[in-house]
Amino acid sequence: MSTRGLLVAAGLLLLMLGALSFLQKQTPGTERSEREQKRVTLLPVRDADRIELKTSKGNFSFRKPKDGEWQLSKPVETGADAATVGQLLSEVQFVEKMQTFAREARTEANLQTFGLGQPSRILTVSTPEGELSVEIGRETPIPGGVYARVRQPKSGEQLLVVQNQLAEALDKDLNAWREKRVFPLVVPDVKEFWMRQGALEVEIQKADDGGWMIRKPVEAPADPGTVQAVLGEISALRASEFVADSEGDLALYGLTAPVQSFEVKSKGINRILQIGQVNTKDTNQIFARMADRPFVFTLPKTSLDSLGKLPDRVRDRRLVTFGAPHQIVKIEFSGKGGEYRLEKQGEEWIACWGGNNRVADPARINHWLDAVLNSRANRFLATEDPAKLGLAKPRLTANLFWSVPSTNGTTTKSETLSFGEETKDEVYVQNSAITGAMATTVALIRETPENGLGWLERRLLPRDFGPIRGFLWSTGAPRREYRAGADGRWRAAGAEADVAEAAGYATRMHDLEVIRWTGGAAKKDFAKTEVELVLEGEGGKKAQIVVGRALADGTAPIRREGGEFAGLVTRSQLEWLKRDPGSASSSSVQPPSGR
Repeated sequence: MSTRGLLVAAGLLLLMLGALSFLQKQTPGTERSEREQKRVTLLPVRDADRIELKTSKGNFSFRKPKDGEWQLSKPVETGADAATVGQLLSEVQFVEKMQTFAREARTEANLQTFGLGQPSRILTVSTPEGELSVEIGRETPIPGGVYARVRQPKSGEQLLVVQNQLAEALDKDLNAWREKRVFPLVVPDVKEFWMRQGALEVEIQKADDGGWMIRKPVEAPADPGTVQAVLGEISALRASEFVADSEGDLALYGLTAPVQSFEVKSKGINRILQIGQVNTKDTNQIFARMADRPFVFTLPKTSLDSLGKLPDRVRDRRLVTFGAPHQIVKIEFSGKGGEYRLEKQGEEWIACWGGNNRVADPARINHWLDAVLNSRANRFLATEDPAKLGLAKPRLTANLFWSVPSTNGTTTKSETLSFGEETKDEVYVQNSAITGAMATTVALIRETPENGLGWLERRLLPRDFGPIRGFLWSTGAPRREYRAGADGRWRAAGAEADVAEAAGYATRMHDLEVIRWTGGAAKKDFAKTEVELVLEGEGGKKAQIVVGRALADGTAPIRREGGEFAGLVTRSQLEWLKRDPGSASSSSVQPPSGR
């Protein structure tokens, strides 16, 4: 082929590719154009602000204020159901023409034949680009279509056959068009709300910090999550049926003296929902009304059941109001064990009583504070007779202090927990900052020491004793001595063989904890001893340990010479302490921790 032939062929190929590309680009536009040509209207119907509708179900007028919700102005003034109105506008926006009649066909005879002389449905929609009018006549002989006359800007008047679903979207009664939510709320804007039910009045108020407080029938914190849920339930209440559009005789519905009412204050607006009597024709429904509206409607009884339990439901079940254990700086106790206090100094806690300060166990205190903070009321109790609950003379009180930021730096806050009588499963408790008493799990009081000894570290050896390098052990006649050499190996006195079991015994003695301190050592408890130990540490440190005879409950007294208090070990700990440290059996037994 000549060069000229090649150039011609290449040109034709490029021309074909260009044409193909052009056709591909034009196809989507063509399909869209075809779809739009089928639609009855291209006006922005969903941006409408006014709708007029006349059907066999009634005459309806809708208005939508700027940045507002659809409102029904005729036949009653009330909110419109946004979903139902939105569905109608979508149907109008996208309904398609099945047939278009020529202008010559718009005769009076045809209009009568098509049912358009006296149309069964007339819809007028005002949009930003003009007004759309649609009149619906009879159904066509071919199923799925209805005759329609449409007037709109640019297109003028048209006689059409349109899809039947448009007529179905228009054929709704007043109950379908009106807003079913009877008490819509913007929950974050709510400041206060009340429930009144007979003599009971519940008042709940939002605090300046965003929390919620119950003001009536008791002064107590409210659970914020539950309050939000309750407000959401009130806002979601939907009328099952509207039974009257004027107040009429409210006594017929039990609404002259409502059984129950809910009042909500939100940005200066107060609205009240009143609940009447049960509908005798349908006992699952109950009559209700909004106090500022003339309408009477029914609500499902089930939607009100949980709201009737409002006082106990929204009340914060926490026993205390402080935020976290690390906030607490002081705790003052009083009760059968006397008066004492715990004070936080830096990262340490100090137990103070009898004019002496002793190092307390921070882990034990934080564990208790965690337990208090996480405890919840099983139920709330009336306190007309505190003596019945043991709260007139509490068995134990704990006054907690903590610091909170303020404009002047920090402010100290406090609250007192009073523990009364206990049952098998519960203990009665009252918080000075909360009205009323509560019943909570009995484990909380049983885990609370009655005196300062219960807060001390339970290690038998002082913190700074360090590792044990040798010890003497005796249970009367037998006497054994074990020591760690420079190489770290343990041997019995005068022997060359390693005694690995002695190393394990030394480690367990180093970590030994009593189950509790009992106070000063009583001579009678140590008149006869079970075990005597002399422990040697580094730098010449020594500690003499004496274990007394087992008591009736199997525990045994134990003390360290020079230590301030004696304590108790368990039966298992006693058995371990009595075993020869060099025997294999002693290394296989782990003494239970005093914790």
